Amino acid sequence: MLRCNCWLRLFFNWSSVMRPEPVKKISLDATLRSHGNGKLPRKILEPLNGGGQLYTPAARFYNLMVKEAEKDGIELDPVAAGYRSLEQQEALFFERYAPRPTTRIPKVTRLYQGKTWWLKRGKSPSATPGTSPHGWGLAQDIDVRDERVFRWLCRNAPMFGFYLQGRKLLPNGKPNPEYEAWHWQFCHL
Repeated sequence: MLRCNCWLRLFFNWSSVMRPEPVKKISLDATLRSHGNGKLPRKILEPLNGGGQLYTPAARFYNLMVKEAEKDGIELDPVAAGYRSLEQQEALFFERYAPRPTTRIPKVTRLYQGKTWWLKRGKSPSATPGTSPHGWGLAQDIDVRDERVFRWLCRNAPMFGFYLQGRKLLPNGKPNPEYEAWHWQFCHL
């Protein structure tokens, strides 16, 4: 069982005050690279507490994080299944994007199959199929509508290797249209 030293918890709690949104990019190990995004075999995926599955190292740390959150009275409820096959990524993409300009502001576009696609009004962004951290089994979407859950994740998720993929605000101070407070990705490889 993973036990956090007091100094480690203090360090991460203090650093999260200094940097309230822990952000980090994913990195891939040789096993993931050998299979491809959205094409992971079942033998390298592991079930998650609460449903879904992730790449085995990510799943093990995620499940430890869920248990630690429960000790603090926090419930980490998944809002998606973690790993997404290429087919699932495409279905989500085509549900959210249109092959022609939309009235959504701010405008969010993706390039896929040699064409530009526009995010539909009222939809949140998703990655271009074949590029999603979900397709590597490294991302889990968590219900953060309760502010206590989000604050707990910001303070504690980095101890388990989980981070946000981007900040709420862009460097120019404007809202980041790609920001997803619910999207936590494993960056500990």
